[in-house]
Amino acid sequence: MSFIRVHRIMSVAMIAAMLSFFSPAVEALATTGNPPSFRDVTQYQKEIGYLTGLAIIQGYQDQTFRPSAPVKRLQAVQLILRTLGIEPKETSSIQFTDLKKGDYGYPEVATAVKLGIVSGKSDGSFDPYGNLTRGQMAKIFANAFNLQGKWNKNFTDVKQGDWVYEYVHALAANGITTGYPDGSFRPNDSIQRMHFAVFLARYINDDFKPPVLKPLERKEVIAKKESVVMINVYDENDELISQGSGFVTTNGLIITNYHVINGGAYFEIETYNGDTYELEGVVDYDLDNDIAILKPYDLLPLKQLRIGSKSMVEEGDDVIAIGSPLGLYNTVSSGIVSGIRHFSEDGWEADFIQFTAPVTFGNSGGPLLNMYGYVVGVVSFGLETGSLNFALAADHVKDLVSSYVGVPFYQLSIIPIDELPVIDDGEEELPEDGGETGGETDPPTPVVETTKFSLDENLVTSIFHPSLPILYGLDTFGNVVEINYETKQVKTLALPLPAERLYFANNELYITLLKGKHSSYWWKENQQGAIAIVDTNTFTLKKIFDIALDPYDVVADDRYIYVSSGSGQWTSIKSYDRTTYQEVSSAPIRQASYLEMNPSKTMIYAITTDTSPRDIEAFSISDGKFTSHYDSPYHGDYPLSTDMTISSDGKYLFNHAGTVFYATSLQSTNMTYVTTINPFSAIAFDPAANVFYTGKDSKVTAYNSKTFEVMNTWTVSGIINHLFVSNGKLIMLTTETPYSSGVKVQSIQIFNPTASSGL
Repeated sequence: MSFIRVHRIMSVAMIAAMLSFFSPAVEALATTGNPPSFRDVTQYQKEIGYLTGLAIIQGYQDQTFRPSAPVKRLQAVQLILRTLGIEPKETSSIQFTDLKKGDYGYPEVATAVKLGIVSGKSDGSFDPYGNLTRGQMAKIFANAFNLQGKWNKNFTDVKQGDWVYEYVHALAANGITTGYPDGSFRPNDSIQRMHFAVFLARYINDDFKPPVLKPLERKEVIAKKESVVMINVYDENDELISQGSGFVTTNGLIITNYHVINGGAYFEIETYNGDTYELEGVVDYDLDNDIAILKPYDLLPLKQLRIGSKSMVEEGDDVIAIGSPLGLYNTVSSGIVSGIRHFSEDGWEADFIQFTAPVTFGNSGGPLLNMYGYVVGVVSFGLETGSLNFALAADHVKDLVSSYVGVPFYQLSIIPIDELPVIDDGEEELPEDGGETGGETDPPTPVVETTKFSLDENLVTSIFHPSLPILYGLDTFGNVVEINYETKQVKTLALPLPAERLYFANNELYITLLKGKHSSYWWKENQQGAIAIVDTNTFTLKKIFDIALDPYDVVADDRYIYVSSGSGQWTSIKSYDRTTYQEVSSAPIRQASYLEMNPSKTMIYAITTDTSPRDIEAFSISDGKFTSHYDSPYHGDYPLSTDMTISSDGKYLFNHAGTVFYATSLQSTNMTYVTTINPFSAIAFDPAANVFYTGKDSKVTAYNSKTFEVMNTWTVSGIINHLFVSNGKLIMLTTETPYSSGVKVQSIQIFNPTASSGL
């Protein structure tokens, strides 16, 4: 192990009653942050106040909450969808005798049915205004939050074989219910508003769950291994580069060490029953304390471990470590706490639990549990001498995770992989021949001299003008930026909506504007967004027009603009007339696909970003219409990253993982394999010199455009973000970290490769 610092027409009164419990937006709360005080709430004040503060529920205008009133079935669906962050969509035709399209609540129920959360009654009705029973509540909770598990006790009125048995036990196993003092659960009773609020608060926030007051049996603690996962980390070439452990905690997030996922292009987890899931990505991280928070694409059917504190153990207490040392999944080891240690260095300080339970490579990121079943630490590092093992105190993990407690799961965003730092852990690697390290090595390549000037604001995406010394981009604050890299003149233009991608054609910039967050559950019939058009001759905003699409990427030809959708799973790519701004044509596409226009303007290529294996697709276009489309002949045969670039002559499609394909008008040869070059993050073409250049980290590589052989390499200062060739010179957008504070600074650097190499 290494240690790096680490979801019927109604009367007005009924509508009011419904809205009094479910509020899609509570502006006053969002402004003040202070939930109201209800004059009739004496029990569960904290839980009810907590949910009101999250704008999930609200009370009545007379400042009452009516805690003993029953919850209606429709209300429950609405509350569940809001908790998950799922927008209701009328996307499926549900067949209920008492709920039809146009009725209040239909979109919510339709969405919940499609997601498998509810199914209706045996008589064909949904009974939206009927009282929800406690048993029905248990089933909705279990379905919505993917809860599973068996409680170590039994309820007197819930017997094995009862339809509610598995759902009630799933709630209890996850700390959401303990039943009544007499040992019953009362599944046929109507659930009261206050109890529903309590159960919901307990699911969202572990702090509301009843504390574990008695030590568990050793086997009960070991059974927590069902919440532990093995993490496999892969590079851009789909090669396994590291392996470690992690555990599921609040909001379905996964905790591990940052060094476990360091340098990975994507991550998969394996669960206790052998199921494998690819993760969406990293929600947050703490390098100093070596913590990473990972998010699955969906809530997993795994129990969530409760995060405790170092104060829950003391020297001599029994602890259990669970992980996957050397790939041996769910290995359990036991020991005692040897001490609570406080480490500090250069302004950094953290608490660790020293323990004797044997751990080794692959245990990193796994939980250290006390005998009450709480995670008291995250296994972080060990020293072979004396078998000294250390776990970062869970307090630090809880601090980092706290920001994401209460945030709807499907609204949690992730950090792009290329924005994650790659940390050198200082470990030496053996040469490929397996021999000893040492001996002669190639000297480091000197940094070449360039003409450079720094930017005042960093760009999140950029594009070069094909003939003028201009770089266009979107800066950190959402402004459109024009940079003349010869005169160093910078212009900015504000936009009224969040901007994400831009494309240059026809002396115009086409910019995607967002009206919502990309989501797999934002169905295409309800999507909306906009496209901004900027006249680059005057650098003025020419037009903003609305589109019935959640825009993800954009390309254009002489007359039409083509936009892919970022939401709705299997969704649409659409074309729009750039003079009338009307939709012209559409075709099916996978959500969140990047686009690349062939210079011939007769074909668009798309690459998926959320599928494994990744897929490339070609769309033939004519007069703004999609005339045909077909997939790549390969599915998982070659390494693919999410980015691809077509060569300036339109003959080759370069995937940034280093795989090169033909780009042709014939389906039989289109997207077929050509060769493989080194992976890169940026590429530029100089057809006059029969050369193309790639950039990776600080390294520029020149290739012969016909043979694909390496001609030369150079090292520049900073990390290369974008490359362009102008009059034989290489224009580079780079990022450096020149200050001790770690602030990143972008620069434009100009380099003449022919003068430096005789190319």
